[in-house]
Amino acid sequence: MPNQKTLTAAKGALFGTLLMFNPSFQAFADEINYQEKIDTFMADLKTDLDVVPGYSIAVVRGDEILLATGYGITDVSSKSQVSADTLFYIASSTKSFTGLAVASLAQKSLLELDIPIKNYLAELEGSPAGEVTLIQLLSHTHGLEEEALTWRTAFTGDHNPEKLMEIVKNMPLSETPDAFNYQNTGYVIASMVMERVTGKSWKTVVEEQVLGPLGMAGTTAYVSKLPETGVALPHTWFGSSIQFPLVKIDSTMHAAGGHFSTANDMAIWLEAQLNDGLVDGKQIFPEGLVEGTHQARTSLEATFAAYKRHHYGFGWYQADYRDQQMIHHFGSFSGYRSHVSFIPALGMGVAVMINDTSRPGFNLPDTIANYIYDLAIDGENAGEAQRQEISGIAEMVAPMIGRTMPERPRNAPENEARYAGTYHNDEMGTLSFAMENDELVLTFGALSSKTTYKEDGSIRMELEPGRGTLGVFVEGENGTITAFRYRGFNYERQ
Repeated sequence: MPNQKTLTAAKGALFGTLLMFNPSFQAFADEINYQEKIDTFMADLKTDLDVVPGYSIAVVRGDEILLATGYGITDVSSKSQVSADTLFYIASSTKSFTGLAVASLAQKSLLELDIPIKNYLAELEGSPAGEVTLIQLLSHTHGLEEEALTWRTAFTGDHNPEKLMEIVKNMPLSETPDAFNYQNTGYVIASMVMERVTGKSWKTVVEEQVLGPLGMAGTTAYVSKLPETGVALPHTWFGSSIQFPLVKIDSTMHAAGGHFSTANDMAIWLEAQLNDGLVDGKQIFPEGLVEGTHQARTSLEATFAAYKRHHYGFGWYQADYRDQQMIHHFGSFSGYRSHVSFIPALGMGVAVMINDTSRPGFNLPDTIANYIYDLAIDGENAGEAQRQEISGIAEMVAPMIGRTMPERPRNAPENEARYAGTYHNDEMGTLSFAMENDELVLTFGALSSKTTYKEDGSIRMELEPGRGTLGVFVEGENGTITAFRYRGFNYERQ
């Protein structure tokens, strides 16, 4: 049974003293025209490295919104301009919303963070999952191993409460259950607890506990409620920006990665983080509630881009950027990347969202955020490191500009139709192959893909646009197809 790590007083301390401006940075901060500097930086970025269609940026200092705007376009077909109200999918940046929602319910004594969740989900009595706590779930120290819960809730959308409970009940523990292991599992299970104690969907709970009180009316967990216009659509880059369909649906918007948001709303979110729930002069949440989600709950050692991560709270990493303590969470999914962070000593927070996840553009949200923080630290001297980084990427992709995605030969066998049928795995769900226009097409819940064949007989699919995966058909003794093996699971032919 996992035991929550006991951290030192330094690790467990709240950040109240850090959420003050550091006077040593005040001179630079007051002299900088952030709007002008960022406008120039973004114009230069488009000139030097035009690989991302659209950007959404929010910058907050203290209780002042310095910038909430958009750059570029929502999609290459309509070429509509990104604005401060354009919606971008933020993926795992949702975890900080969920973390605060759970903390809010605890503050109202609707649940307890440090007792086994079997107290709320009685079906888990006797299973390893029943013994973990919400603290462990939200800090990724629960030790539960799984693939099916994430696959169903984030990708296929093929789930119901009973099936999810069955999956959770059967989850084994890892050999190192106390260790930090970042995944979606804990947040999805935490959402099941929220739903049980409130009788409402996790989406409604987050809206009532977090988004509504803050006035983040532009943020939604429902794809079905997205407007017809004003949504940044997903793209990838290969010689030019290539738009592809949005594959998210309501049932794949989950508590570990399930919101679309805007620059205007992320500015509100950052202001709440920097000021412990005080927004526009009003104390939205009880003092200490927001700061408590930043509190270190477990330690780790990891590096992402320029950030050295060392602790995790409820939906927030603690990390070092240069010699500053940064609190952040990022997110990515096919066609989207988000960066949400703040540096307490600077009294500054930055959110950057883009509608591209190809290799050239993937880290640009971090590059932009670093430039903005460097403006506060270095003043007019900021930007050299970021411009060198952009120049290096531009040099790397230059030979590809103007090229088109190569056609992948299908290499289909003459008897391709014999693979058509329905295949089932109790954990992962049901998938089907069908012949469409003389091609074998895979459908797996909300996802679908055309197929090609490799020389070794395996079949290639792109259930997530731009990300190929392989599977293989299993042939019985008499030559009939008996199963399909995919992602380490056997799907028996029905």
